[in-house]
Order: sequence, then structure tokens, then C-alpha cells
Amino acid sequence: MNQEIKTCQNCKKDFVIEPEDFDFYEKIKVPPPTFCPECRLQRRMAFRNELVLYRKKSAATGKEIISIFRPDSPMKIYEHEEFYSDNWDALDYGKEYNFQKSFFKQIQELMIKTPTLALFDNKSVNSSYCNVVVSHKNCYLVSAGWTNEDCMYSNRVDANKNSLDLYVCGRNEFCYDNVYCEDSHRLFYSHTCKDCNDSYFLYDCRGCSNCFGCAGLRNKSYFIFNEQHTKEEYIKKIKEFNVDDWNAIQNIRRHATELNLRVPHRYAQIFKSTNAVGDHIHNVKNAYYCFDFLSGAENVKYSHWSSGEFKDSYDTGPGTGGSSELLYDAVSAGVQNSRCMFNFVVWYSHDVQYSINCHGCNNLFGCVSLRDKSYCIFNKQYTKEGYEELVPKIIAHMNEMPYVDKKDRVYKYGEFFPMEISPYPYNDSVAQDYMPLTKEEAEVRGYSWGEPQPRNYNITKHSADLPAKISDVPDNITQETISCMHEGNCQDGCATAFRITSDELKFYRNLNIPLPRLCFACRHKERLKQRNPMKLWHRKCQCAGATSENGIYQNVAKHPHGDGKCSNEFETSYAPDRPEIVYCEQCYQQEVV
Repeated sequence: MNQEIKTCQNCKKDFVIEPEDFDFYEKIKVPPPTFCPECRLQRRMAFRNELVLYRKKSAATGKEIISIFRPDSPMKIYEHEEFYSDNWDALDYGKEYNFQKSFFKQIQELMIKTPTLALFDNKSVNSSYCNVVVSHKNCYLVSAGWTNEDCMYSNRVDANKNSLDLYVCGRNEFCYDNVYCEDSHRLFYSHTCKDCNDSYFLYDCRGCSNCFGCAGLRNKSYFIFNEQHTKEEYIKKIKEFNVDDWNAIQNIRRHATELNLRVPHRYAQIFKSTNAVGDHIHNVKNAYYCFDFLSGAENVKYSHWSSGEFKDSYDTGPGTGGSSELLYDAVSAGVQNSRCMFNFVVWYSHDVQYSINCHGCNNLFGCVSLRDKSYCIFNKQYTKEGYEELVPKIIAHMNEMPYVDKKDRVYKYGEFFPMEISPYPYNDSVAQDYMPLTKEEAEVRGYSWGEPQPRNYNITKHSADLPAKISDVPDNITQETISCMHEGNCQDGCATAFRITSDELKFYRNLNIPLPRLCFACRHKERLKQRNPMKLWHRKCQCAGATSENGIYQNVAKHPHGDGKCSNEFETSYAPDRPEIVYCEQCYQQEVV
């Protein structure tokens, strides 16, 4: 088919469907989308809560447990042991398909009445308050992660050990407060670094050790704010920076940020990849409009946050990977899956559509909380022949009697679940992290909004009164309820208070790190502000050779364009009004590497 331009029924903006897109939709036998890629991403993210936790009663025992569902949510929740026990069967909640009612209304009813997991985790040990994680050990408040050990307060992380406050990081050890850092040891307060050790406040550094406040360095040692020092000078100056003092840390952070804006920024963080467009992606082939891929993928489009290889998929994430293929418009659906479409939290399954929290299944349509089942529709068991006869009739009915939401958006077969039926209010979902809205904006768009829950913490210590130096912190700090510095006056989902655990205190003392002043939610949002949006702009390289205004060039003669202006263009996640100096790959390599 030829390229087509369509108008998104949500944002009303035009979007393009390419010939190869039509080939994919034909391959998996679905109609083309009626929402644009950005609105499809927002819709999927509204069905995933990674970080916001509540106390809610278990539907199995009545005891109060920790859950990603609000206390007033109609969802029935079970703890992990209860959910995976043999004491109940999700098929008991099955029902006949009703051709007098829309499909999406019926799946919402089934979702509400069928028990689900309070927190989504799999194969984890001694890991409290962790959600959407697989194979974790001794972790606390880690979300969206794979195989982390002895980690705390981290999000979207893979194979890290003994680390705290990480965001989109992989294979690090003894690290703290990093964003987009990999394969590093004792790296602190850093962004977009790889293979760096014993360093602080780095940006875009690779293979560096014993560096401080640097940007754009490769395989360097004993640099301070991009200036070379001897080992003896470096050790002496680092002591003068007082990195164990919270006030000193704030001043150093500001200085490092100023330096970051002076060095050229790579148009995109794309490594070992072929024919790739997006940002922060590794080892991919034929990937377009993709973000935050920690490892390989092939023939994928409009996808984000993947850990583990997958291929031949569109509109996946957050939460994809693990030897999966032929996924479409799915969230939290990438652990050894194939031909899975329009699902959320479906793992180790194939040929599953419009299902929720199903594991180890095949040939499901519109099911909730099933395990190791086949040929089921609305949690009702069918024969293979009966299943294959009924599914086409349901698809036809979805087109004949579509769901129409309160803003007149129409949902037929081929559209993901309507945001109206998400079990989370918009501001509890990761959509609020990446596409934040005010309450008024959300309500205008017809999205649900959850009011802040009363905290009423008995504050015993104000963050302003915490010792500046970690060496001055007493052992009994673990008994204190500390006020968050934001005191709930931010838009970051502030918890208003936090506590320091004994393991956490040990970590800070061992690595000479001052106590935080913000609660975990606010610290997470501070890290989120350091990332670029999952959106691309078409821009030109800002390298202007010898006439450049920043005056930092070292290798102008080696640039293909000499001392004139570079003519290269690219797709980048740096918006045109950003202050960073953005280079094409060729100019960046000459100046930084």
C-alpha cells in the first residue's frame, strides 16, 4: 500500500502510516491505528503504575497490604503467595460473551471482579515494595527491573548491585543517583556514562576513572572539570570538595551543569545499531522512534523501555523484551511472548489478545489473571474448535458495536483499551511521569484523576535540620520520620515524609554520601527531569566550525565541513529551544571522542 496521512482521533493532529507499517498490520491481521504514535504511547502508559503505592485490603484475607491500587479502587487484590496458590481458580470468574454489550465494557467488568496481583513481581526473593520486577534479590522500592540485587529506590534498572537512586541504569555496582549509566563502579551523581569508576558528577563520559565534574571525556583519569591533574593533586582537591556534605553537593552540581552546557551533545545516544532512530538505544537493527532500549531489538517501531531482545513488533512498552516477537500495542508484555496484542502484564505467553495479568498462556481473548491456560475467552474454557469459531464473531461485534468514550473517541477491534477503564487514575500512572498533565488538563481530556491521599505523618525530624555531613548522622536517624523538603508543595507526587532504613544508612556511610532531603517520589522526579522527552525533532547540526560561539573546538581542521557550518540534519530528542549545543555524529566524534 501507499503512504497514508491520517488524523488522530484523540489529539486531532495528522500522522503518517508508511507502506511497511501496513505490511506489519497485515502480517498480524489487525487494522491500522486511529490514534497517532504519541497518543498510543500515552494511552498504554496510563495502564501502568510503576511507583505509586498504597495500603489496601487483600480480597483473600482482609489484611492490609501494599498495592499499586488505591484503597477505594474496586480492584480485588491478592498478595503474591495468595495469587499463585492453588486456593482459587480464575476460571471461576468466567462468563459467556454478551453480544448485547460492548467488548470493552465487559472486559472492564471482568477486570474488576477477578483477583489480581497487588504488586507485579516474578521470581524475586526478599524484595519488599518492588513492582513490575523479575528475579530480584534483597531489593527495596525498586520498580521496572530485571535481576537487580541489594538495590533500593531505583526505576527501570537491569542487573545492578549494591546501588541506590538509579534511573535507566544497567550492570552497575556501588553507584548512587545516576541516570542512564552502565557498567560502572562507584560512580555518583552522573548522567549518560559507561565504564566509569570512582568518579563524581560526570556527563557523557566513557572509560573514565577518578574524574570529577567532567563532561565529554573518553578514557581519562584524574580530571577535574575537564582539566588534567596529577594523581596527588587530584586526591588533594577532591578532599577539598567535601563530597560528604549535602550543601557542598548542591554547589558542585550547579557547577557541573554549567560545564555540561558548554560541551557538544551527541544528537542521540545510539550505540552498536544499524538503521536506528530514537534515543538511548543499544544493539538494535531497523528501529524507528524507539527509546530506552538496554539491549538488542530488530524490526521494531514506536516502542520504549526494553530490556532483552525482541523483534518484529510495534507500539510496545513500557516493559518489553526477553526473547519476544510479534508484539503490538502492548504494555508490560515482553517476557518470552509471541503474537501478543493489546495486552498489559502478559508474560510467557503466545497468541493472546486483550488480556490482563495472564502468565504462561496461549490462545486467550479478553481474559484476566489466568495462569497456564489455553483457549479461553472471558475466563471461560473452550475447545480449540469452539475458541476459533467464537473469536472472529467477537471481533466482528467489536466493530459493529464499538465502545465510545465520553469524549466521543471510538474503540473498535485494533485499538488498545480505552483510558477510561484503566484501573489507575492518570496521575498514578507512568503517563504522568512522561507526559505530565494538571488535574484540569486531564479532566478536559476525559482522563481520570486521583486526589492526594491524606498522609498525616508524625514528623519527628525536619529535612532542614538533618546534619550536612554523613559523619555527623547518629544511629537513631533510622527511628525518625523526616519531612520531605518539598513538603507536598510540588507536582511530583510528594510523599511529604520519608524514613532512612538501616541498610540505607550503612550504604551512605560506606560511600560517604550525605543523607537525602527529598522523599523517594520527589527524588525520582528530579531524575526524570534530567532525561529528554520521548519525542523527536528534525534539526540541523549546530557545529559552525571556527565561527562557533562557544569557542571550545579542538579539531576543526578534521571536520568534513572544515571551518564552515555543518549541513548535516537528523532526528533528535533535543527540542530546538533547548540550551544544549547539538552535533551530528561526525562532528561529535571529532570534538568529543
